[in-house]
Amino acid sequence: MDKEKAVPPKRYMLARDQVAAVVYRDYKENQRATFGVAAEYGRWLIASLILINGGALWGLFSYLGSIGAKAADLPPFVAPVWSFAIGVTLGMCSGLSAWVNWSMHSDNYDRMARYDMLWDPEKWVDNAPHVRGLAFTHWVSITTGIGSMIAALVGCAFILHGNFVAKLWHMIFG
Repeated sequence: MDKEKAVPPKRYMLARDQVAAVVYRDYKENQRATFGVAAEYGRWLIASLILINGGALWGLFSYLGSIGAKAADLPPFVAPVWSFAIGVTLGMCSGLSAWVNWSMHSDNYDRMARYDMLWDPEKWVDNAPHVRGLAFTHWVSITTGIGSMIAALVGCAFILHGNFVAKLWHMIFG
C-alpha cells in the first residue's frame, strides 16, 4: 500500500546545457522576429498617416493652385494647412517611436540571449535593459498616432466648417 502512494523522484527531462541551447535559440528567434516587425510596422504606420495628411495637403494646395488663389484668399486655408502639417509631423513621430520601440524589443532579446550560457553553467539570461523605454515609446507611438488622426479630422472640419474653433470659442466664452 505504501508503494502505491509513493511519488517517484523528480527527473529533469533535459540537461542544463540542452535547456540553455533551447532558451538561447528562442531568444535569438524572438530577436529576429521583433526586428522584422519593427521594420514592417514602422513602414506601414508612417506610410498610412503621412498618406492621409500629406494627401490632404496635396489636394488642398492643388485646389488653391487650380482656382488661382491670391494671398488675400488664403486666410481661410491657413488653419487646415497647419492641421494637416501637424498631422504629417505627428505621423512621422508615431512611426519613429514605433520603430524605436520594436528596435528596443529586438535589442532586449539580443542582450538576453547570452552566448556564454551555452557553455558556462553559472551564466543565464540577463534582465531586459529596455523596460522603461519600451513603455515610453509604446505610449508615445500610440499618442502621436492618435494625434495624427485627430489632426486629419480637425483639418477636414476646418475645410468643411470654416474656423469652427473661433465659433466654438465665441459660443462658450463670448
